[in-house]
Amino acid sequence: MSELQVAAPILVAHRGYSGRYPENTLLAYEAAYEHGARWMELDLQMTRDRVPVLHHDETLKRMAGVELDIRDISAKQFKALRASYPERFEDEFKDNRFTTFRRFCKWLQKNPDVTTFVEIKQESIDRFGIPVFMDEVHRRILESEVENQCVIISFNPEVITYTRKISSMRSGWVLPKWSDEVYQLAQSLTPEFLFTDRKILPPEDDDIWPGSWQWAVYNLDDVAAAIAMANRGIPMLETNQIGTLMQDARLANRA
Repeated sequence: MSELQVAAPILVAHRGYSGRYPENTLLAYEAAYEHGARWMELDLQMTRDRVPVLHHDETLKRMAGVELDIRDISAKQFKALRASYPERFEDEFKDNRFTTFRRFCKWLQKNPDVTTFVEIKQESIDRFGIPVFMDEVHRRILESEVENQCVIISFNPEVITYTRKISSMRSGWVLPKWSDEVYQLAQSLTPEFLFTDRKILPPEDDDIWPGSWQWAVYNLDDVAAAIAMANRGIPMLETNQIGTLMQDARLANRA
């Protein structure tokens, strides 16, 4: 069995406890919290009436089983739908509801020991633009006074730049690929965090880019892979199986 040779990594609940509950819903975040997670990640899209809501895809087909584009419906319509993820969970969560970002921020306010990575999705950027989208997101963060608990992340580097312009919030860039050009842009952006899919990391004998940022790797759902990544020097690991990883003794004593 693999053994941890470094300090235990910080485990991040990707879309909440998404391996067991419908992703990006309060049910998934509450479950992650109950299993000991204090770092979370969520995705934001925007409704037609410019309300930021928790959802990964631009359409509701996967999560609600309906052929609707979030950007074409109102927040009221969005909240009326069931967030059951039927193709994975059938009718187990048939009464589960979607969550607005304002409601999530209220939950965050009640749990001051939680830090959340807030991913700004490109589909809603394309429809509404960064200033409109980010200003609405920032307004809700300020309303609940949770700036210190939110880290804005995105694949779009301009989101990082705009976040710095309007706030003092921390930010993270999600890497599109592994290349010299991307490294140069990371050095220019100097985000507090760099996120990467484990699939695009270089071979284990290659160095991971040094910098002022903290590394986070996502798509780590089994303990052996998580330990291997931690031993490579990655301090934050994002997982859909937060309950399984949090309960493993080899990953105990995390920060």
